[in-house]
Amino acid sequence: MTLTLIGLCGGGRECLTLGALDALRKKAPWTGDSPTVIARTRNNDTVRWLESEGVDFDSHFDHIDYPRIAEKTAEITETLLTAVRRGNVVYLTPGHPVLDERASTEIYVAARAENLALNVIALDPVVTRTGASDFGSLVDVMSRLRHPEIGCPWDKEQTHETLRRYLIEEAYEVIEAIDSGSADKLSEELGDFMLQAVFHAQLGREAGTFEIGDAILAIVEKLIRRHPHVFGEISVDGAEEVLTNWEQIKRAEKGYEDRKSVLDGIPKDLPALMRALEVSKRVVKVGFEWPTVLEVLDKVEEEIAELRVEIAAGDRKRAEAEMGDLLFTLVNVSRQLKIDPEEALRAMTYRFGARFRHIEEHAASTGRTVDQMRLDEMEEVWQAAKRHTTPVERA
Repeated sequence: MTLTLIGLCGGGRECLTLGALDALRKKAPWTGDSPTVIARTRNNDTVRWLESEGVDFDSHFDHIDYPRIAEKTAEITETLLTAVRRGNVVYLTPGHPVLDERASTEIYVAARAENLALNVIALDPVVTRTGASDFGSLVDVMSRLRHPEIGCPWDKEQTHETLRRYLIEEAYEVIEAIDSGSADKLSEELGDFMLQAVFHAQLGREAGTFEIGDAILAIVEKLIRRHPHVFGEISVDGAEEVLTNWEQIKRAEKGYEDRKSVLDGIPKDLPALMRALEVSKRVVKVGFEWPTVLEVLDKVEEEIAELRVEIAAGDRKRAEAEMGDLLFTLVNVSRQLKIDPEEALRAMTYRFGARFRHIEEHAASTGRTVDQMRLDEMEEVWQAAKRHTTPVERA
């Protein structure tokens, strides 16, 4: 049995695709013969037009007043599930097919839980206004670039492994765009980042392992499942309770039972500071923690002393190990202070770069290069640069 959810997403009849029309006219190949077609409401211009074109809606929910629709979620859900257990069903809503109303969300979740064959069609009205700017066009372009005969030679050579570096680079370029404050730059970089997701999905499609739709449905289902306070009846009191519920829900999900250690599941390719912070957060949850930040600072002093010993001994390998201990301890200081060490170091690097450029500019203004300046002169320009920055930048 197949349940097909069609959402007009607020658009009119101009948004209807041939696939949606076929489903509503009971011709869709994935539904089989003569599915039951149900409308959320007949009080809709597009639904009325469809009826004038010969679409036969078997039932609807107009007997439920819209202000009471949330109260009738269970009734709508059970009606649809009962119908789909008997045969194929097509359900048309004016909004999004999954997210517009709580009933739509519960129908989707229940259908997935029962392993029913499911099709979701969201008819975005933006497509009719902006043409090639829609997400589907990006998927189509990527498919063309990978075409075995007329595609791009470079794109055709790529694999999941060769694309790893580009995914990481694009993620950092998005971060740089956020820091720049430029909406245009952020929009451009997000497009580049989305291309990477679509590229990997195209490779999956060619291998017959997954498609972009599978990835999208998986994250939609995950978000719905992990936000019962939004898509269900659970109430929460603040963001901390949301995170607590999130962790509890994750533990019940498939694959979580394979984790033997609290450290399992931390991506090995995270930048070192980010990974250290995540490791630190994990072990704290089971009580492995210094009571106060002052005690962590004492540990920092201890690690510095140990590093001094190894430097004096000339033992590079042991000095490297002590440096690692020191950095990890500093990450714990950051965590206790609720400071992201990656962000703190990145911001400091920007400040350093800005101040050093002042030294370069000063050298150029006197007809010299930086390496021709005395160290005390460099320090004087450096301190002058600090005095002309904000307190936060001066740190």
